[in-house]
Amino acid sequence: MNQLLAAIQRFGIGRLAAILGIGAGVAAVLFAVTMNLGEPKALLYSNLDLKEAGSITQALDQAGVKYEVKGDGSTIMVPRDEVASTRLMLSSKGLPTAGSVGYEIFDDSNSLGQTDFVQQLNRQRALEGELARTIRSLDGITSARVHLVLPKRQLFEEEAEQPSASVNIGVGGREPTAEQVRAMQNLVAGAVPNMRPDRVTVVDQHAKTLSGGETGMAAEADGRKSEVEGRIAKQVKTLVEGIVGPGKARVNVTADLELARVTVQQETFDPDGQVIRSESTTDENSRENQDDGSGQASVAANIPGGAALGGAGGVGSQSGRQESTTNYEISKTTRTEVQEPGQVKRLSVAVAVDGVSAPGADGKPGAYTPRSAEEMQRIEQLVRTAVGFNQERGDQVSVINVRFPAPADTGGVEAASPLMGFDKNDIMRAAEIGVMALVGILMLLFVARPLLKSATGGGGGMPMAMLGGPQATRIVTTQDGQPMQLAGAGDQLALPGPGASELEAKIDIARIEGQVKASSVKRVSEFVEKHPEESVSILRGWLHESA
Repeated sequence: MNQLLAAIQRFGIGRLAAILGIGAGVAAVLFAVTMNLGEPKALLYSNLDLKEAGSITQALDQAGVKYEVKGDGSTIMVPRDEVASTRLMLSSKGLPTAGSVGYEIFDDSNSLGQTDFVQQLNRQRALEGELARTIRSLDGITSARVHLVLPKRQLFEEEAEQPSASVNIGVGGREPTAEQVRAMQNLVAGAVPNMRPDRVTVVDQHAKTLSGGETGMAAEADGRKSEVEGRIAKQVKTLVEGIVGPGKARVNVTADLELARVTVQQETFDPDGQVIRSESTTDENSRENQDDGSGQASVAANIPGGAALGGAGGVGSQSGRQESTTNYEISKTTRTEVQEPGQVKRLSVAVAVDGVSAPGADGKPGAYTPRSAEEMQRIEQLVRTAVGFNQERGDQVSVINVRFPAPADTGGVEAASPLMGFDKNDIMRAAEIGVMALVGILMLLFVARPLLKSATGGGGGMPMAMLGGPQATRIVTTQDGQPMQLAGAGDQLALPGPGASELEAKIDIARIEGQVKASSVKRVSEFVEKHPEESVSILRGWLHESA
């Protein structure tokens, strides 16, 4: 304990206090940086409606979750380790709803006394909100809003106007494909009565039309064309690589498709196919007798049933008619054909096949051998059969043998993943730790180190007092490691004025533990060589004190 106190007194209370103060300051700065970066904040939700953001912050306060609000209040940050649990907690409370209203609008409202207009409006709002929530749940969709136009059939109107819809979506860095856009169109059309998918317009956050109108039809046509070409190319490549080996075939397909929807109606009559539909026959006969007028008039002749007098005869006539009508039905064939878009009008297939490379030393390819004409002909015949080659429609199939460049020839290297398996959160955490370490190193180099140097006399040694300083014992260490006492307490060095000033300028002896630098020892030796008489006087004084 006494040695510790003596060392502290020898070192100096002021210097010790300065060093402790500097250390405390550096520790405080590092602690503040650690507390600021030790709890990294991660995004909970952004682009929130202010009313909904207030509901979320209230729920976080009730749950005791620490959060931070940024921007205009629409962005909420929470500790990174609590993002998943916080979202589950908010989801159990029905938050967030992204400002949309679903079918819960009917839960808290009393339908008694509401007009038909209000009920239809609430129904439309609920349908729009539910569709927006469903679209937001799809992969790659960050936000969605749906606007429905549902015309009401008016009085004395034969047919109501077709409903339509507009969908505004927010996407990330990757634009949705044509299939995803069609899926959203079918989703909206299937949820709204009497709505067709082509009546749904999809627009992204960059005001770019993804479907609807000419732009949407062109995008759909390009998507269907790419789909057909990719499917055929995949089939051909799989077939050819099964023969020549993996990676030894390149396939390119160009397909000309019929993208128009065609409806054909045909009606055909067969004159040879006659069928009796109806038959009618009419047969008429008539007979008539008439007197000749030569008899005399009498009472008996005028009595009905009386015999004619004198036996007079009459004149008679007879006629007949026969008619027959037969109706025939000629056979008729009515044919309606609807040709959907996507029919292949013309197909062009190009296949490049690599040759055979013999195995070489150290895993490198050896001698190259092209494939024979018979083998290339067989491969071409297989490709023609696989794609359904039709010469009448102008199909073309070309299969050639070329040498593919080896990996060593291209000079390329396989690029590794830029993230090395780390996600975004890990990278941000590593960056924060790196910043914290850099700040600590800078504090040590530019703050603590200069202060320590100034406190210790610029390089580990304290200025040595004059060899003739009052009431001081000077201990130095020679080059052989033995301590040497320069002057005792109360002694004065009898040195001349110029020699003393030169000694003061050249000798720096450390006070801590009585050690000096090697340079200081060299300076003492130089002083002894230059001033031998003064040195002898000092040694005599030391010998006298020891005696």
